[in-house]
Amino acid sequence: MKLSRIVGTLVAVVAGLGMVTVGQARQDLETREIMQHKLQHTQFILKAIALQDFASIQSNAAQLVKLSQMTGWQARQTPEYALFSMEFRRHAESLGKAAKAKNIDAATLAYTQLTFSCVSCHKHLRGDSAGTKGG
Repeated sequence: MKLSRIVGTLVAVVAGLGMVTVGQARQDLETREIMQHKLQHTQFILKAIALQDFASIQSNAAQLVKLSQMTGWQARQTPEYALFSMEFRRHAESLGKAAKAKNIDAATLAYTQLTFSCVSCHKHLRGDSAGTKGG
């Protein structure tokens, strides 16, 4: 009787671990998809800045704000990552405001700051705080 309980408990634990792994894999996939969308929207924004297409800048900036609020965006649950996310969202909002005001210089600055926040966050996630690898 005790053996069957032990086996049952082990099966439940192993099944639970499998669900955590599947859940984490799903989260990782969602995060990857969100980051791919982020990249696409930032590329659209660069093109729109070059063409002074303020409507496109504004709509893509709004999409970036929405993406940054999705659960899958939260790749890490750390205070540093929360700050990077907040900074990204603030720059995306500034980008949208600049587009609404039809201010290409402010939009360009906000886009540059947004891009820098992406690079800084990805550097942080890789553990590369100095910005150099292997040298």
